[in-house]
Amino acid sequence: MLTETNQRSIQRLARLSDLIFAVAMTVMALTFETIPPEDLSAQQVTDLLQAQLPSLGTYALTFIVIAFYWTSHLHQFKHYQRTDTVHLWLTLLSLLFVVLLPYANALSNGYDTVFAVQVFYSLVAAGVGVFSTAAWMYATQNRRLVSEDLEDLTIRGVRQESYVEPLVSVLAIAGALIHPWGWAATFLLIPVILVVQSKLNTN
Repeated sequence: MLTETNQRSIQRLARLSDLIFAVAMTVMALTFETIPPEDLSAQQVTDLLQAQLPSLGTYALTFIVIAFYWTSHLHQFKHYQRTDTVHLWLTLLSLLFVVLLPYANALSNGYDTVFAVQVFYSLVAAGVGVFSTAAWMYATQNRRLVSEDLEDLTIRGVRQESYVEPLVSVLAIAGALIHPWGWAATFLLIPVILVVQSKLNTN
């Protein structure tokens, strides 16, 4: 009975997490302007679309960040067999920052070159990974919430993967100090590092 209860608890946490990730990835689209009136000329519509390109870029960036976090989340939950109070709250704190990402995205749409906004966005993005990594480290310490047969190599691999996004997010602050566009460019390191990391782990 205790095993079934634990399984139900981790399944509910996984469903809640997936739902929050899905909502966060979807709600950002609501920050765009509505469809332009029909009486606009072709040039006015073109100008409107061009004006929204920076917002589309920020949306794509945030979507990719959330997508990579969700992938890391899937890798972790594939190995969780149960949860407890500490692990539950570490996961919920990570999800809190996931919920804040659409707000950070909306701020960036209006003030994409403002340093304070970029710092806020970076700290929110890093917060997701910090608590997600803490949840994984807590769960795998002495195989607390995972299978006793889970290999050390798997534990290290998932942990190293979870480091990437928060470290790049903090590094992006340094990129913003160099140049406003250096902030966004730094986030492009996430897929590059993860691809390299994946190649190294398979060799």
